Amino acid sequence: CCGETDTRSRCSASGENTMANAVILPGERLAGLSADLFHKVQKGNITLDELDHFLKRKNPFETVLLYDVFRLMVDYGQSLEQMIDAGRYDYANNDITTKRFPIKGEGKVEFEGRYFHFNRTTSSKNAIAAMKEAGWEPANIEHLLVLGEKYPDEQRKFPIIGLGSVAKVYGNRSVPVLNKDDSERHLYLPWFDRDWSGPCRFLAVRNKASAA
Repeated sequence: CCGETDTRSRCSASGENTMANAVILPGERLAGLSADLFHKVQKGNITLDELDHFLKRKNPFETVLLYDVFRLMVDYGQSLEQMIDAGRYDYANNDITTKRFPIKGEGKVEFEGRYFHFNRTTSSKNAIAAMKEAGWEPANIEHLLVLGEKYPDEQRKFPIIGLGSVAKVYGNRSVPVLNKDDSERHLYLPWFDRDWSGPCRFLAVRNKASAA
């Protein structure tokens, strides 16, 4: 799922089951939305209408959901290969190389991270625009890899996209994605020029100093 060029994946382009509040959702999308619903329950700001829509297998959310902010410490002294090894992935795409995805930075830098979740089909371009409008930047591959190392179970909940690092791979622009295959944790490299469906989360970052 979300793997390479498989257009049947749950993050692939699709015209089905993507209209917010307008269609009956399959179990796969309900699983993704349940994480958001639980998050809102924890925060104490869920409404009865949202709960009612969810129980009727409909999308309870009309706008982008912003998750709590968390910290990501990037060690720029590490190479890309070392960052991938630290994540202990069951599979990592061999086309993710230093030549295609150079790591640029010095020392250890702390970033703030947050998920953007649209609950509907959205393009890479629109997702980036929404992040920037909110004062965030799409995560680079080093941010994604630090997330995978520090929070290894996150990608078992939903696919996590890093739109800040884009490389030409066999003629197609591609981006790194953390995802799963059954219980295995995978580091994929699907196309940038596509639509992403509801379960996907987009990792956004900002330098800690800029958040002050």
